[in-house]
Amino acid sequence: MSRKSGKAKGGKDKVKKDEDRESLAFKILPAALTQQLLDCKDVLDVQEKIVEFEKLQLYEYDLKDATEMDYFVSGVWWCKEKSYDSQTTSALYTVLHTLLDNIREKHLDMVENLVEFKKMFSGIGLEGGDISGGLEFLDITQATEIMAYVKTSLFQHYTLYKYMYSHKQAEEIIGTDLDVEVAKPADMPWPPPLDEGVPIEIYQKHIATPPPTPPPKVEDTENIDGATGGEPVTDETNEKAGREAELLASLSPEEIKQVMEKVAKEMLGGLQSELSSKLKERETSIINRINKIHKVDSS
Repeated sequence: MSRKSGKAKGGKDKVKKDEDRESLAFKILPAALTQQLLDCKDVLDVQEKIVEFEKLQLYEYDLKDATEMDYFVSGVWWCKEKSYDSQTTSALYTVLHTLLDNIREKHLDMVENLVEFKKMFSGIGLEGGDISGGLEFLDITQATEIMAYVKTSLFQHYTLYKYMYSHKQAEEIIGTDLDVEVAKPADMPWPPPLDEGVPIEIYQKHIATPPPTPPPKVEDTENIDGATGGEPVTDETNEKAGREAELLASLSPEEIKQVMEKVAKEMLGGLQSELSSKLKERETSIINRINKIHKVDSS
């Protein structure tokens, strides 16, 4: 019984060592996705893939999603700048993810999280060691650079990370009052909208409603009657005017000219003779005055 129990105990220790030596590479970030992230030429492409992988679609509004997105994207981009391979990049991603889970889920303080962090680097640089934290494939230089990066990116701001995960983000509802001026209906006298505008001539001729015709007034009729001598316009007057118009239409221009000259002579004949007689009287009086002046000079 003792031998069997000893063998069983030895098997459990071997399984435990194998679990301790499990590599942290590709534990969270798959190999294919890690290589895609390293092949990205723009940090925005890295951000898009990280957001999709971690399901951080609310990073534009939620502080936690935005912080985690920046945290993971910065880590991957830093590995790309250091020219790390996919194994080292995925291992760093696992380290960052584990430390953040210790704050978010386990609520560890900084000292406890530092202990867990140091355990991950156990066995680096040692050959044939029984203790391994899963990063034994790193060399001393890479391990030093990764430790320095994690210190400045996470532990230096540890209090802020703890505060973020221990307090709820305040919801702010931002509203804006927008006054929109709506155009009045396209009725008179308001003009139609600009996209339906037409030149004013076409609008007044074809679109605008003409003003109503005013009804006739009694005063206007009386004024018209007064202008014609108080006699109302009858059918006889209209017939007389029509005959005169027909008579004038039947005359030629020369005949009309002769008629006008004759009428002018008849009207102006007496006036011409009267003017002639007045001129002669005036001339006679002037001659008499001149003669008187000569007589005085001769005497």
